[in-house]
Amino acid sequence: MYARLFLIFLVLLQNHTLATAQAIRGEVLDADRHPMKDVHIENIYTSLDVMSGEQGAFLIAASGGQLLEFRKAGYKTTRVRIPQGYIPPFFRIIIAKGITDLKGQGIADNRYDYKKDSLRFYELYKHELEFPKLSGTDLISHPFSALSKRNREIWQFQDTYEEFEQQKYVDMAFNAALITKLTGLKGDSVQSYIRRYKPSYELLRSMNDYTYFNYIKNTVRSYRSYNMPRGAQ
Repeated sequence: MYARLFLIFLVLLQNHTLATAQAIRGEVLDADRHPMKDVHIENIYTSLDVMSGEQGAFLIAASGGQLLEFRKAGYKTTRVRIPQGYIPPFFRIIIAKGITDLKGQGIADNRYDYKKDSLRFYELYKHELEFPKLSGTDLISHPFSALSKRNREIWQFQDTYEEFEQQKYVDMAFNAALITKLTGLKGDSVQSYIRRYKPSYELLRSMNDYTYFNYIKNTVRSYRSYNMPRGAQ
């Protein structure tokens, strides 16, 4: 009986996820703005994956808050978190040439280049971020614009963009590859560790590389001591 109820729960959960997911459309470009085909695109929350087409076009289902990962041999992995609330109708993703894993790289190379990537994402959402807000007498002079659902969604997106950028910074800086390189933690264990010990944006920005790497080593030591069965990684 319990097994049947659990199965029904899983089916309902899957149907709910599919119902709330949106079709995310866009294109993948290289640094010279040339379309890139055969880029592997994965929703890491659902394990759904697709490949970009001849002109770099892609279409994948995702919900607000989920993370998409763009990978191609010879290029740096790029991750994009789908924003909550208003979702732009089209994403333009730019990936740069580089080593796709940690082999041959210094550990410090895995810190996230926040300023550079923030500029790139600002260009991606430029239309929405520069969309004029109405306030004061403007709200009275343009009541239909103020009541427009699309306009209200864009303004909500503007309000939450800073939080979105900060979360993206944490996701990319506090990554599984770096943690494995520093500590040997891997597999399901490293994902469990990330969920439990993910630092806040403010804490992460306050640490230099030395302090940051010690934070990872010390918290992994605590994770292993108190949260892992004997003999696990």
